[in-house]
Amino acid sequence: MRTIKLQRRLLLIVTAAILPLAVVCGLALDALLKAQRVQTQASILGVARAVATAVDSELRMTIASLQALALTDPLGATTTEGLADAYELAGAIRLSHPEWLDLLLASPDGRVLFSTERGLDLGDVRVIEPGSLQEAVRAREPVIGPMTPGPRGRQAFPVRVPILRDGEVRHVLTAVVEPEAITAVLQRQSAPEGWTVSVFDGRQRRVARNVDDDRMRGNAPSPTLLDLLARLGPRREGVGATTNVEGVRSLTAIARMDTAEWMVVVGASVASSEAASRRLFMAYGGGLLVSLLFGGLAAWWISRGVTRPMALLRTQADAMGRGETLPAQRSGVTEVDAVAEALATASEQRRRSEAERQKLLEAESLARSTAQAAQQRLARLGDVSTVLSQSLEEASTLAAIAQVIVPAIADLCRIDLLDEHGVLQRKLTHHADPARSEFIAKMVNGRSAPSDAPGSFPWAIATGKVFLMNLEGEASIARLEPGLQEFVRMLGLTAGCVVPLVARGRTIGVMAVLQAESQRHFSADDGALIVELAQRVALALDNVRLLQEARSAQLQAEQANRSKDEFLAMLGHELRNPLAPISLALQLIARRDPQAFARERQIIERQVKHLSRLVDDLLDVSRIVAGKIAPKFEPVDLRDVIARALELTLPALQQRERMPRVQMPSTPVPVRGDPLRLAQIVGNLLSNAAKFTAPGDAIRILLATDDTPQGPQAVLRVEDEGIGIAPELLPRVFERFVQGEQALHRAAGGLGLGLPIAQSLARLHGGAITVESKGPGLGTCFELRLPVQAAQDAPAAAADRVAAVTQSLSLLVVDDNRDAAEALASWLEIEGQQVRVATSAEEALERLAEERCDGAIIDIGLPGMSGYELAARLRADAATQSMALVALTGYGREADRQRALEAGFDDHFAKPAQPEILLACLVRVCAQGRGAATIGDKATSPSA
Repeated sequence: MRTIKLQRRLLLIVTAAILPLAVVCGLALDALLKAQRVQTQASILGVARAVATAVDSELRMTIASLQALALTDPLGATTTEGLADAYELAGAIRLSHPEWLDLLLASPDGRVLFSTERGLDLGDVRVIEPGSLQEAVRAREPVIGPMTPGPRGRQAFPVRVPILRDGEVRHVLTAVVEPEAITAVLQRQSAPEGWTVSVFDGRQRRVARNVDDDRMRGNAPSPTLLDLLARLGPRREGVGATTNVEGVRSLTAIARMDTAEWMVVVGASVASSEAASRRLFMAYGGGLLVSLLFGGLAAWWISRGVTRPMALLRTQADAMGRGETLPAQRSGVTEVDAVAEALATASEQRRRSEAERQKLLEAESLARSTAQAAQQRLARLGDVSTVLSQSLEEASTLAAIAQVIVPAIADLCRIDLLDEHGVLQRKLTHHADPARSEFIAKMVNGRSAPSDAPGSFPWAIATGKVFLMNLEGEASIARLEPGLQEFVRMLGLTAGCVVPLVARGRTIGVMAVLQAESQRHFSADDGALIVELAQRVALALDNVRLLQEARSAQLQAEQANRSKDEFLAMLGHELRNPLAPISLALQLIARRDPQAFARERQIIERQVKHLSRLVDDLLDVSRIVAGKIAPKFEPVDLRDVIARALELTLPALQQRERMPRVQMPSTPVPVRGDPLRLAQIVGNLLSNAAKFTAPGDAIRILLATDDTPQGPQAVLRVEDEGIGIAPELLPRVFERFVQGEQALHRAAGGLGLGLPIAQSLARLHGGAITVESKGPGLGTCFELRLPVQAAQDAPAAAADRVAAVTQSLSLLVVDDNRDAAEALASWLEIEGQQVRVATSAEEALERLAEERCDGAIIDIGLPGMSGYELAARLRADAATQSMALVALTGYGREADRQRALEAGFDDHFAKPAQPEILLACLVRVCAQGRGAATIGDKATSPSA
């Protein structure tokens, strides 16, 4: 047997004692590091999943809001009135979503019908990102598009929902959402310090980031992240090492979303995650080095007869190898005692490491279970939002709420809502057993609870607090208010949660979720779930209320609109009736004695024309607002329109010292429009210039063409040197009833309707009017722009001149206004006609029974039998069915004209009408036959 020196033997003993500990600690350290690495990867991936779920939930809520709005009737409309209603409803809904930059409605081909940001009548404006719109039309499902710069350069992403009607996609509703909404979701997730969380859209462009969001928005992923995505392939999640855009090496987790082809990328710095590992390795290496040093010193110091201390050390080392912890025993040898202390310290450190490892494993398990519970809770809330968004009717919404809560969450659900007087009304009492639901509803209806009793509905309304309590015995029940105790005992409740329903900052009711037969209890997570569920329930019920209010407001608006139309029709009738005899009386005076009262007749004629113009403006603006004006488009030379407008405004222009200076091109300026309405536009501009310009100041009319990116346009400028327009009034000159400050005598007159009517008519023709003025006293310039049409051969215009009447007719004038009837009869008699007068329909029938007539001029608003009924009677009688019948009435709407033609009239004229045109119409009808005249004159009636 070979002998070994004691010093070397002791050194070998120390080494043999320390090396197993070092190996065990190394293996334990390696396992701990691997577990820590796996835990870190799982934690990062869990955060990515949670963030993806949160962002997915935010997008689903936006989709749910759009789907709820898409179910409303106005969103499927195609008419102008329907789109206007849809625009108002969309504007109201957008106010409740501040994260929406815009809410627009587009046709399937991409044309924008309206935008809450830019208004209605946008022309041929197209959606900015058509790819997602076409995908929504093709798939008939909601689509979330990529982030795209808007018209002003601001980046946003569209959320598009198709609007289905009759199995077809009629429109696409789009919410333009700002990326900050996604950033807010990231910030609410509270990622660990130093972690970066990013959201990328389907084009792999960064939508939001929890760090340097504004600077990084819109950037592409780093090259290493793109490599990781390529390695992942079609998998929906994964973890790998990357280098982020700041150049920091990171452990990166990727989770893709369900709602859109978006992904969430979470990165944790490798340096920070490896710092603990480095410290642990340094501690381990340092401890091992110190242990070996102390062992060598002890072996060198104890070289003779140290058997007992060595045995003690061996015993202590063996115990440590078994995982036991023994206290260091004093041996009397300092070096051996030092080694013993070192072994005891190492043993204690190992024990602590094992305990810490166990705690870390337990914490990881708890975090995993918490994340899974949160994911399940978010999934359930997402399902709840989907169910609640399927209807906006109160009954179906309450039924959906009951379906969601019972029995998945609780055994019993009850909801009370505040009415308009602030009184709680029973809306829902639901149990899985209908008989028990009815029993509980009857019991609840017969009870009331004080407002200061915690857990009662009045208490929840008054305090706005949540009440959650698990009833685990009589002691917990005894803490309740006596009335609630009886309620709990009768139903056998084991837990309850009472939550106030708050929507948009207003308490609308209370919801109670109760456990009974299942003997379940509520945890803190259950309480959080119920509170979040209550928020969605409150929003759904408030949406129901808003829809009901919107329908009520729409009904009131429709009733008000009908009342307004009826009032304007009656107003036009009552104002036109006295104007007709006045106008006829003036013409009679002029026919009998042209020199008689010439000055006075001119004054009366001007005022009658002024009153007629005011009535026409009132009725025109009503028809324009209601969308009832349908221009009759045809090729028109704008030079002819100016000439006609000058002719119409000649009485006002002749009172000036000099006529307007007109500058027009020598070649035609072709546009497509209604000649009468175009002349009305130009006439309004000329009348406005004549009113507010001194007689000696100049008025200029300039007509030219201009090439624009939209195509060639005709430009008509009406310039004057008049009183000008104040800067604060300039933006409002085209609003109805808006006028500048005038003197008390109101020499200019008018109702402030001429410019609004002209602007509305210009827009109907695809153009617009703009105004410029440097200020009061510096004149005004109005500019009309219309699209130029390709040159065409102008159709031969029908001559509307009134031919001289040489034929003598026997006529009957029927009007309950005796002055008007007699004045018209006198004028016709001067023209050589045989005229009789009747003031009622009954008298007219008597006169016709006595002697037939060639034609009749009949007022509509007759006492007793109306003019419509009289015309129908005359057409039904074989003796009078061939008479020429003309309606002369104060009712001048298009609907009145159509009704008159349907009743049997050959033509319709609004008071006051020119008697020459009336007589010419009667002569033409008698000469050509009633049927031909009716067909030929419906489109050219002067009443139009």
